[in-house]
Order: sequence, then structure tokens, then C-alpha cells
Amino acid sequence: MMMVIEASRSAPAFIGLAFVFSISSLGVSLAQFAVQFSATFLVLLLISSVFNSLSWAFFWYRHEPGYVHIRRGVVFKSERSIKRERVQSVNVYTNILQRAAGLATLQIKTAGTGEEAEVNLRALTLEEVEAIKSHLKKDYSPDSPPEEEAEEAVHRLDNKDLWLAGITSGRFLVLFSVIGVVFSQLFTYIPDWIYDYALELLIDVPLAAIAIAAILLFLLSWALSIISFVVQYARFTIRRYEDRLEISWGILKQNHVTVGLHRLQALVVMEGVFRQPLGLSTLYIEVAGGGAEGQEQISMLHPLVRIKELQGFLGGILPEYSVPAAPVELPQRSLRRYLLRAMAPAALFAVAAWAALAEYGIGNGWLALLLLVPAALLGMSRHANGRTAVEGCQMTLRFRDINRYTVMINKPHLQSLSLLANPFQRYNDLRTVRAAVLSSPSGKSFQVKDVDADEARRAWEWYSHR
Repeated sequence: MMMVIEASRSAPAFIGLAFVFSISSLGVSLAQFAVQFSATFLVLLLISSVFNSLSWAFFWYRHEPGYVHIRRGVVFKSERSIKRERVQSVNVYTNILQRAAGLATLQIKTAGTGEEAEVNLRALTLEEVEAIKSHLKKDYSPDSPPEEEAEEAVHRLDNKDLWLAGITSGRFLVLFSVIGVVFSQLFTYIPDWIYDYALELLIDVPLAAIAIAAILLFLLSWALSIISFVVQYARFTIRRYEDRLEISWGILKQNHVTVGLHRLQALVVMEGVFRQPLGLSTLYIEVAGGGAEGQEQISMLHPLVRIKELQGFLGGILPEYSVPAAPVELPQRSLRRYLLRAMAPAALFAVAAWAALAEYGIGNGWLALLLLVPAALLGMSRHANGRTAVEGCQMTLRFRDINRYTVMINKPHLQSLSLLANPFQRYNDLRTVRAAVLSSPSGKSFQVKDVDADEARRAWEWYSHR
């Protein structure tokens, strides 16, 4: 069963490689293409199956109270013992094939960085998963099982909000990006006769039909993105315990992730361009410890929270954070700097486009200057949304690129706080406030530009003094 699961994980890559090898020979017939494709795919699948079988045969693990011991490797052997004190979290993932066989993948994240900070045990029985989890629990007597912990709070994403999150996720652009990347990689391998045949078909198609087809493709992409989002995040549930959060979601692939509260470094509220007008947001967390693999799986705290309900949500799930009551706006004198940063690149691009079109005798190149209008609006929006706040033991920074972000950081989790100023900022009595936190796989920093110097110094004094 392990061989089947691993082969299914590699199947998309095999299909891509088989396609590339098959079309590398120009002028082949359709029958020859089918034969080459099938033969290449089967050879790659056979090689993978043999390697996975050997890897599974040489994989060994043993668990006992407080420890998990692992030995693996076909040619190069490696042995590792994991102590309970080094474990950051124990996560469980299951896909359709694993659930059909009563199996699961157990991920153990340990303190450290890089690949060695994570261990993935695939195709374990559910009984083995529970046994390992119990042996890696916090201190308990081996003679008596640990008592069940009571939930302090629980929150579930209802179906209405789940579909609303899918509609406003903005994932419909992902399909076009994937198509573009795949086409760019296969462009040089596609025979010329395929291009010629496609061009002949397009010449006879009316322009209106092409426009309708593009709209239908866009709607299809949007519908598929909604369905994939709903399937991915169905049954989304957060449970708060004394020392951790447990997050579970998914239908086809079920995920159960544990995040220790001592690892949580910052809370990020992201309001996307499609969600902000509706008063909706997505919550992310910055987590310290562990390696890079699977980091994205625990970075999302909640796929959809209404801004007006944010304080109530935090009060139940994460009372360590709160929405600031009176954030400080950016001074009016910093507006021109935001406009300059947004409009300067657009102006350079517009002038270059105008000159390039003029070289070809196209006289409407000046229309490229219209790009300055959305650039100016973006600069004004970035200035209007910039905020800083220092209340109690929490610092809050709000800023915008395309989306709007609100970052909440508790003082003990601040790795450093920097006040930066170039000569122009010093002349206008402005500063850039930059806050750094410890986040996997490396540190991360957030900043708000052109803050009033007095407000920046107040944040510095808050951070520097006990």
C-alpha cells in the first residue's frame, strides 16, 4: 500500500516528464506519440515503485514514552532519536488512499531549522499514530494514561462563510498562472505542426466567439477555484486548549495541525482586494521553530473572519491579541512620498512604452500615461491605510501593498524594533518603523513607512523600557 501511495504522489511529475520526452521528437504521428508517452510513463513508474519499495523495506521506527527512534536509508543510512522536550508539534494528515486503508501520515516538527526539524512518517495505522502521539505528550506517568483536556474555546466555519470565502478567495487567477507556466516550460518542445494546426483553426473563428470563449474560460476557472477551496477547507475547526491551538480541515485530504502557543509570534490580518469591500479578512500566524516543509499548512489561522467580528473571535480563541482602540494615522506631509513611490515606476514604464510605440509609428502611445491614475490612487490608499499603535503589551502595524495587512505583535515576541530614516525623511521629521519576529523557516519583519517621528520615538521607548 505504501508503494501505491508514493507512486500516486509522483504521478503528476511522471506524466509531465513522459509528455516532454514524447514530444521531443518532431514530426511523430499520434500513434507514435501515444506509444512513446505510455512507455516513458510506465518506465518512470516502475523505477519509482522499486525505489519506494526499497526505501520502505529499510525504514524502521520504534516509540516509547518520551521518545521516537527512526532509522532509514537504502545506500546511506541515518538514525535519529526524537525527545519529547524537542517536539514543537505533532500533526496528522490523511488523503483518500490512506483513509481507504486506515492509514495516516504523522508529521513531527522539532525545534531547529532546515529539513532536520521535521519528520514525516507515512502510511502508519491510526492506532500507531495515536500511540506515538500519546508517547510525545507532555509529562505523564507511563503507568496511567493522560487525562483528557477540556477545550477552552472552539470555533467552526459554517457552510455559508465557507462558500463566501471560496467566492472571494481570488484563486481564479491561479489557473491562468499554472497554464502560463506549463506552456512556457513546454514551448520549445511542442512541434511546429501543432502551432500551424491551431493557427488555422483560430483564423476561421470570429472575434466574438473568441471573446465568449475567454469569458467562459474565466467563469470555469472561477467555479473550479471555488469548488477546490470549499473541498480543501470544509469542516474547518479551531480548538483552543491551555497551551495550544488544534486546527483541522479538509475532505479529500484531512489535516489536523497543532500549534503551541509558545511558538506563536505574530497575528496577521489580511484583507484582500475582493474581501476588503465586504468587510472580510483572512487570519495568518507567524510561527517559530520547525523546518520549511509544510510551513504554509500552519500559517493560516482562519480562512474567513468578518472585521466587525474580529475582536469577538480573538477574545475566544486568542485573547492574547486585541484590535487596537485608537491606532495613529500617518501625517499628511507623508502623502507626497507615498505618491512618489507609487507613481515613479508607472511614469517610467509609461514613457518607455510611449517611446517604443512611437518608433513603430503608433501615435496613441500617450495613452500609457493613463497608468498614472491607478498608481496615484494606490499611493493615496497606502497612505490612508497606514497605521501604528502601541497599547499595553501589543504593537500593531497596518500597511498596504495591494492587499491590506494588520500585524499584531506582543512585546515578548519582538526580536528587534528599528527606526530608519533617510535624509529626506529626516528633513520631513518622518521615520520608518520596522518590527522583526522569529518565524520559520527564517525571521520576518514588518514595517510602516513615513511615520511621524514623535510617534516612532514613542514606540521605541515602549520597546526599550521595561
